[in-house]
Amino acid sequence: METVIKINTDLLNLDIIEGIKKMFPHKTVEISIQPADETEYILQSPNNAAEIQERIEQYKTQNNTVKLNPDELL
Repeated sequence: METVIKINTDLLNLDIIEGIKKMFPHKTVEISIQPADETEYILQSPNNAAEIQERIEQYKTQNNTVKLNPDELL
């Protein structure tokens, strides 16, 4: 059995460890920690997906540049 757990580090606690121990009793497990790819999460919003697609098209058609307004840089 393989399990992937995506969790914000602010939520990590001993309950997570105890849950892993219950899922894999008396087993040696491999735990790999890396930042999650948030692309999938961002693209779940139709508005975000449309905005990203629009900027990709803009980038392709305008000499590989994207214009941002100053508010977007914060």
